[in-house]
Amino acid sequence: MTFGDSVDESTASEMVDRFLAAGGTGVDTANGYAGGRSEEIIGSVLAERRDDVVLATKVGIPNPDAEGAAPLSAVAIDRCVHASLRRLRTDRVDVLYLHQPDRSTPVAETLAAVQTLVDSGEVRTWGVSNFSAWQIAELRHAAEGLGLGAPVLGQQVYSVIATRIDDEYAEYARSTGLGTVVYNPLGGGLLTGKHRADEQPSEGRFGSSPLAGMYRTRYWNDEVFAAVEQLRTIAEGAGIAMAELALRWTIGRPVVDAVLIGGSRITNIAANLAALAEGALPEDVQGAVDDVAASLRGPMPAYNR
Repeated sequence: MTFGDSVDESTASEMVDRFLAAGGTGVDTANGYAGGRSEEIIGSVLAERRDDVVLATKVGIPNPDAEGAAPLSAVAIDRCVHASLRRLRTDRVDVLYLHQPDRSTPVAETLAAVQTLVDSGEVRTWGVSNFSAWQIAELRHAAEGLGLGAPVLGQQVYSVIATRIDDEYAEYARSTGLGTVVYNPLGGGLLTGKHRADEQPSEGRFGSSPLAGMYRTRYWNDEVFAAVEQLRTIAEGAGIAMAELALRWTIGRPVVDAVLIGGSRITNIAANLAALAEGALPEDVQGAVDDVAASLRGPMPAYNR
């Protein structure tokens, strides 16, 4: 998501190098990230190693490629996915996510378009992002009627300060075998402990990014900062960095099958990979963080409420 926004191509290439060297296998992007520049950078960076990764992109956020068509209409999906393939310099996407619900388009139309792409080999399999459990159930039922396989992955916002999917989605995912990939595990950077409520950043997700307004609305409030201070105390007691605490807590949660990491600097990626290599937190530390998370259910994207 930072590629083309706060990360240039040379830095992105080194980030991918380090990720693959550490055993990483999945690269995730979307046609809307940095106005398509993210896909272009990934296409360039992966040009000689496309087969080394599971490559995912998304369709469903209003995008110029759709030329005014509804985000998940058949026309928009066809136009957007083929534009993504060109930017990614590839003949197929391993996972195509429906980025968010589109209530203006019948589910059957959306899934028929996905089926066409699967049949052509341009999409290997599909998933959903930012959909509620009932919406995924609706898609699953419709897919069965069309002969399309069920979605294999659900991508959701999740961190210590955003655990709303535990209320219902988590049980749905477990009971249906839907894999869950979580994003924003560091709360846009708040869970690193580097931000203060009374200091407005000039750079990063809450400062210079085009998405800064969305991130401030999502996380920048007194309740979240109070939780961050509680986590700071726990991290200090455990002798680990706050970012490591947040990431290791996330991978220790039952609903999480994979976590998306990113960053604006090489040091971010290196630190995140090192933290994840340590595995889940000790039981007592995990429990202490659980208590903070339970007291703050946190935000959920508006289209998923």
